[in-house]
Amino acid sequence: MSTWAPFVPDIDVPVAEFATIAAHLADDVAGLLGAQYDCGLAWPEFDLGWGGLGLSADAAADVRALVAALRLPPSSGDFVALHQVARLIHDVGTDEQKQRFLRRIFTGEDHWCQLFSEPDAGSDLAGLATAALEDGNGWAVTGQKVWTSGARHANWSLLLARTDPSAVKHRGLTMFILDMSAPGVVVRPLRQADGGARFSEVFLDGVRVPDDLRIGAVGAGWATALKVLGTERVGASDVFLRPVGELLTALRQIPDRDPRKAGLREEVVHVWIARRTIELTAARMRASRDAAEVGRLASLAKVTASEHAQHLAQVLASLVGPDILVQADYDEALARDQDPESAAGLPDLSSLSPARFLIRSRAMSIEGGTSEIGRNLIGERILGLPPDLRVDKDKPWQEIRRT
Repeated sequence: MSTWAPFVPDIDVPVAEFATIAAHLADDVAGLLGAQYDCGLAWPEFDLGWGGLGLSADAAADVRALVAALRLPPSSGDFVALHQVARLIHDVGTDEQKQRFLRRIFTGEDHWCQLFSEPDAGSDLAGLATAALEDGNGWAVTGQKVWTSGARHANWSLLLARTDPSAVKHRGLTMFILDMSAPGVVVRPLRQADGGARFSEVFLDGVRVPDDLRIGAVGAGWATALKVLGTERVGASDVFLRPVGELLTALRQIPDRDPRKAGLREEVVHVWIARRTIELTAARMRASRDAAEVGRLASLAKVTASEHAQHLAQVLASLVGPDILVQADYDEALARDQDPESAAGLPDLSSLSPARFLIRSRAMSIEGGTSEIGRNLIGERILGLPPDLRVDKDKPWQEIRRT
């Protein structure tokens, strides 16, 4: 196995020890991932003892590049767990929660989903109605969630629920960790336009959650949720990208005599320029040590990446022609999403058929935070524009009229 630099600023990385362990665990992926976590190479920016080395963003990026050069098997953890959940538990969770969940997230032993949105609380997430009532040394949760990606295969979830209906809507929320196998949890997958079923509606009927699975203080759920959503925006801008080279391949299939080719070539160039701009923005975001700047850039990255993916899909459709939809295989899409293996790793949109990617891309300006919300954040935090008027901002949630 190749080696890499044994020293990064102020940290002596046990490379030799890890290399020796890895050599003996070549056929044990879970064991290898566990060793990677134990050596602080799971999330290098996390604290020592919790899968990290306590590095700055720059040093962590260097370590990630060096680890990638070793060509180790990637974590089989899911996107929600590896990004949103791990970061939240590390930053806000108790030591007991870190001990219980972080290592298992990285090794892929646990899969997670995010129980946030509701039928009447999508973009206006703070208006959610799922109630968590104190019940002895825990909470009883009742309500409904929807558009929950990965719920079918998840065994844990982040749950945002209302614990104080008398408070204004942003202040009466609390974040919990929910066991998806607990009595009272019902998951119903929803069939999507592309044929798949990657998200579900989830019903909660008196589900008991012990208080040691609460994350953060009671009533501090909105601030906690913002941390999760910010992390989601950072990762979503990467997930939505699909290789531009696919367009070049399709363009070469069109005869030079075809009068459409010159115009399509120009569209491909525009897609490439947009991709390069997104990549530079992402590089700046990852290099920044200013959390506020990272948040602003994340909103830019999410909006531009989702709209870029939609533009790429439209250009791909123009290059391929009507056959792109004729080739759609809805049964294959459903079978793929029903396979438990589909929960592992990051969503790989480049592996989707052109037909499924075209249909799937229409949702990208909604998922991971709508483009409208992203533009609001850009307007307020970057351009300094006044925020939207909110007539219910200071009203107790229970007094807000709901249809």
